[in-house]
Amino acid sequence: MNRDEQIREVKSATLLRFNQVWQQNFHANRNAIERNPGVIALKNKFRDLPCIVVGAGPSLDKNIRFLHRAQSKAVIISCDAALKPLMGHGIVPDFVVCLDPQEEISRFLTNVPHKGITLVVPSIVHPHVVELWENDVLFFNKFAPDIPTLVEIQKIVPHIGVLTPGGTVLSVTYDLAFQAGGTPIIFVGQDLSYPKKKSHSHESDAAGQGLKMMMEKQKDHLVLETDINGQSLRTLKSMSVSKQWFNWAFTTWKRENPLSVFNCSEAGILTDHCALEPLTEAIYKHCTRKLNVPWILKKALKRKSR
Repeated sequence: MNRDEQIREVKSATLLRFNQVWQQNFHANRNAIERNPGVIALKNKFRDLPCIVVGAGPSLDKNIRFLHRAQSKAVIISCDAALKPLMGHGIVPDFVVCLDPQEEISRFLTNVPHKGITLVVPSIVHPHVVELWENDVLFFNKFAPDIPTLVEIQKIVPHIGVLTPGGTVLSVTYDLAFQAGGTPIIFVGQDLSYPKKKSHSHESDAAGQGLKMMMEKQKDHLVLETDINGQSLRTLKSMSVSKQWFNWAFTTWKRENPLSVFNCSEAGILTDHCALEPLTEAIYKHCTRKLNVPWILKKALKRKSR
């Protein structure tokens, strides 16, 4: 199967699985969308500030202990599954981002403090996720011009802004940092693949799925990709498509201020059109001054401090 066929297969499966769910969730979220701001409020608000995008890949276990050095010196944007590992190490991200419309992702957000963290969710997120969150929420539309349901939803609430999905939650997390003007954008825990023993960071709720069982269940959807060391790694077709998406985003997206992208995961298959650098080195070089992210957010969202 070639790359284009992989992309078509992944899109078709997504549409078949989620079309009705998207519509139901959106209608349940209408009041919350009207009460809360959208990601468009963050446009260029982190211009030229370092942004660290945190995924829940297995490599996060190696580097998570260094992230405290970047606290208050970078905008830390976590995917949902990485929130608990971060909080377990005393690292409070500025944002946590969701993409999946299913209720099960709420497990990533429970039994941890929400204070000081802004939740970023699609307009088609499961309403329970919004209901359980006890701090600020930002909504976005999923930009998908080839999916009629999502096009119609975007037409109804265009004012909240859009983020472009690329198969994983880290795609919209990256887009958030990109639109906010952040640079450099630094990836951590961005594996898009599976090493021999683990599927996720061991402290993430997603880690409990078990790699062997997952591989057996997904055996018809596995492909091989080349990692940062030139070795072959197993990954899902959807993650292989995500790698292509990142290559596309890195090479074609334009904005006003220049951008540098570093993959500091020190593992995985994201190798093209970004610099590879140890996380400790990236933090030392790029996270050099104190930032007042809560103050920037207060002004951007025109809200009083809590």
